[in-house]
Amino acid sequence: MPSATLKDLLHDTFAEKVHWISKQSALNIEIDWIATNIKESRPGDLLLIPGSELDTALVKKARKQAVKAILVVGPKQPDIDTSTTADLPIMHMQTGEDLRAVEQKLMLALTSKQSAMLERERQIHEQLTNLAAGGIQVEELAYSLHEISRRGIIIHNKRLKITAEFPSADMQPIWSDITAQLSMLENLPVSLRDRKQAGQQSMVLHQDLSGGISRIIVPIIVGGVARGYLSVVGMEGTLDNLDQVVAIEGALISAVVMSRAKAIRETEKRLQSDLLTALLQEDLSPRDAGMWVEAMGLDQSGTHVALQFAWDSPSPPSRRRLETLINGEVIRMGIKISLNPTGEKVICFCQVTTEDRRPALALELAQKVFEQAKVEFPDIKLRCGVGTPATDLNNWRISFREAGQALEMACRLDETKPLYYPDLSVYRLLMLLEYNPELKNFLEDVLGPLFSHDVNSQFIETLEAYFEHKGNLSQTADALYIHRNTLSYRLERIADISGLNLNNPDIAFAVQLALRIHRMMKAKD
Repeated sequence: MPSATLKDLLHDTFAEKVHWISKQSALNIEIDWIATNIKESRPGDLLLIPGSELDTALVKKARKQAVKAILVVGPKQPDIDTSTTADLPIMHMQTGEDLRAVEQKLMLALTSKQSAMLERERQIHEQLTNLAAGGIQVEELAYSLHEISRRGIIIHNKRLKITAEFPSADMQPIWSDITAQLSMLENLPVSLRDRKQAGQQSMVLHQDLSGGISRIIVPIIVGGVARGYLSVVGMEGTLDNLDQVVAIEGALISAVVMSRAKAIRETEKRLQSDLLTALLQEDLSPRDAGMWVEAMGLDQSGTHVALQFAWDSPSPPSRRRLETLINGEVIRMGIKISLNPTGEKVICFCQVTTEDRRPALALELAQKVFEQAKVEFPDIKLRCGVGTPATDLNNWRISFREAGQALEMACRLDETKPLYYPDLSVYRLLMLLEYNPELKNFLEDVLGPLFSHDVNSQFIETLEAYFEHKGNLSQTADALYIHRNTLSYRLERIADISGLNLNNPDIAFAVQLALRIHRMMKAKD
């Protein structure tokens, strides 16, 4: 005669929870058969009854006939004195199915566990498909998977950042340790680390981890590539076939949810890009611009700052990767931006508080992107220019132009941090005069004699360090790694060759200005 534990029968057959009426909850007892009539029940049976039949007399008869447990089926939980239920497990399952349908499912599970699992798999697939059709979000999906399996659920993106999670009751005290452990690359199975390879074949992996934890992990495949990972987590030795079904079906629906979310993001980005292009090219009337900005969910009355990012390398990463870096930091900071990839640049407008004369939030975003880029691409240079705050849509073009000028100068001056337009200082004026021949004439008049004698740029380097340290000889000598006497000799040689008296404020100013012109032109060349 076939038998199965009460736990397996309920777990493999029904999505509904059972509520204990009795004080005893013995899920591991063996069930031999299913009975629906107390008169026909035998020792080892699970007795199914409607709530109207549950009373003290029936409980006594069930105990006398050695029934293993009673499952009350119906929409309402019956009211009975629990003192009469001692030593006999009694449960209630709230369901709209009749007693006959419940019996058939339990009998199917008891006589053919494989057939029951196939039916359960069909039910789960249908349930999750309906949820996906209703526009479920990834957080709701994780909760639904937990409700089905009663296990811990974790959904990672492709970089192992958790996008949704739901702990099981027994794991709540250690859940933070579990999520930290499973978010480490070294704990991802080796066969799943190549996302293209993982996306080309169906992988369902069982993995034992430290601390007596196990998981079933399945890649979430979109477009033939693993875009994330779904894990069903339990204590070691507890995961079963149902958990595997949940992992497989959950990964399929996660792919649908991720694809839909990505399509929405791409549409929003395209609309934002079109909006920024129209604004910056003045293709919209003020009224149309305001309506479009409002439709995009942006605050047109707020203050916005333009940022322009670009890689600066002979073999740079893709612009798409730069977009991803920016969007990642935007999500982490919880801010809203408008983004427009164009050419080799990524342009965005960040909303800031009106009170800030210096746009701290925009500069923080730029710095965070720099830091993340340094982690991922330590040998690649990233540049960023930041414009001044624009208090209305008409001034977005001004902030955009300023960010572009700051970006260009950041490339020329080899800036390793975001460059804010007002911080350009005198370079703002020099850029306006860049193609004026008087600029080169001025440079030649001031520093020309030194250029002809300064084969190794030693004199120019000395002057730059001298002014950077405000004429302090000791600090200048230390910065140049030379003795102070050597520095004094160089300064005397500079004065002899050029005729420059650095103690004269006007001459000192002219030299500093010429040094900046030289630096700007040299960087351009």
